[in-house]
Amino acid sequence: MRTLGFTRPAAKLPASVREAEELGFRVLAAPSLEIEHGLPSEFVRLKGYLAKDVPVIFGSTTAVDHCIQEFGPGFASMMADCFSIAIGPGTADRMAFHGIRVDLVPEDHSSYGLVQEIRERFSSGRIVVVRSDSGTDIISDGIRASGLDLQDIAAYRLRAAEIGPAMTAIMDSIADGSMDCMAFTSPMSASTFFDNMETRFGDRYMSLMKGVKVAAIGRPTAEMLESLGRGPDIIPQNTTFHDMLTAIRDALGA
Repeated sequence: MRTLGFTRPAAKLPASVREAEELGFRVLAAPSLEIEHGLPSEFVRLKGYLAKDVPVIFGSTTAVDHCIQEFGPGFASMMADCFSIAIGPGTADRMAFHGIRVDLVPEDHSSYGLVQEIRERFSSGRIVVVRSDSGTDIISDGIRASGLDLQDIAAYRLRAAEIGPAMTAIMDSIADGSMDCMAFTSPMSASTFFDNMETRFGDRYMSLMKGVKVAAIGRPTAEMLESLGRGPDIIPQNTTFHDMLTAIRDALGA
């Protein structure tokens, strides 16, 4: 049985661990980021932008959840006249669950695919992106470069989680060679983990990371890993957690 490590927001850990175990992995998982609800002023801004035919992009399932938390079940009615966009199928499913119509899901479920789709469909006017306060610049830079009036809404805030026993177990497993693959699901979780490794192991942290397979959920995370000095060995074709798990399984022969 192959050992897989990953860090995810605490709320997503139980389901993520179950999914990985069902695919045959021995899992070591820990919270990577703490999620805080967005500032009231962000939701006031969002409400003011919801108008007929305005494109509204949801960058994650968490963004959808925090809008529902703020506005309640009536949020679907508030969105009724907008052009609603989901970054990927998971986000689309969460929108549909809450009664929000989904008008578009890019074929390429990534920040790059989203920007390409937006450029092809819209040439002027306002567009709203609802995501975290730490969202990738790929979306914001790409949309602004197309001439659109981008309004970025931070529906939730991300903070690095404290190092606890579960995180320590992951790092020690990498150090002792018992970890087969370490997987990363966001640029921020990757940079936070590398910082933790450096704090724990000092100058030898990079040699330890080069001794384990590394997976990235998509191009933005892969680019962060490259900038950290340890590019990924595995990138799934589609940017979903399940696709990353199956790509790892196939690569490792798990």
